[in-house]
Amino acid sequence: MTTVPRRLGVKFNLKQQPTLAPDDILPIFQRWIQEHRLAGMLIDVIDYKHVPDGPGVVLIADEADLAYDLTDGETGLYYIRKRDLPDGLDEALRLVFRGALDAALALEAEAPGDIVFNFGSAKVSFLDRMHYRNTPEVIADAGAIITELLSGIYGQPVTVSRFYDDPRALFALRCAVSGGSEIDANALTAQLAKNRQIV
Repeated sequence: MTTVPRRLGVKFNLKQQPTLAPDDILPIFQRWIQEHRLAGMLIDVIDYKHVPDGPGVVLIADEADLAYDLTDGETGLYYIRKRDLPDGLDEALRLVFRGALDAALALEAEAPGDIVFNFGSAKVSFLDRMHYRNTPEVIADAGAIITELLSGIYGQPVTVSRFYDDPRALFALRCAVSGGSEIDANALTAQLAKNRQIV
């Protein structure tokens, strides 16, 4: 299965809980809109911090949404591309990884040494229940292909596992560099820039 989902998301988790609180993220995102800090048209910021285990603070943009996300008990930056995805799954994954990486690095720059992301692991969400139902059959069908694509993105082997066992949940995968290797953000950026045909 190489179908490109209608929406595709990548989340990088923080390595440790920062001193910067979620309340501090909202004005940062608001300033990003004013400064055009990220590519694309940034529109608005929505505060969901009152929702337990929820999306936290969300920056709405034209092509993608960005959340300082608190779901699953894991704080991180969640980038969801919701339009203008490339036709190929490989290119789509690279585009969304690059969007998530750029946003995470921008947030790290707001609080150097306090906000630090683990780029060696990511949650990849396929927000398209028509083509990617959260069943063992889908992971059996798509798992090998997606593992190969993600290994190409990282430039080294990754392990991939189903994130949610509940078939009612969205289809998401936890990918991690094999052996728990540390990933340098610059190396990942360089790898994403390569035009490699994986499948």
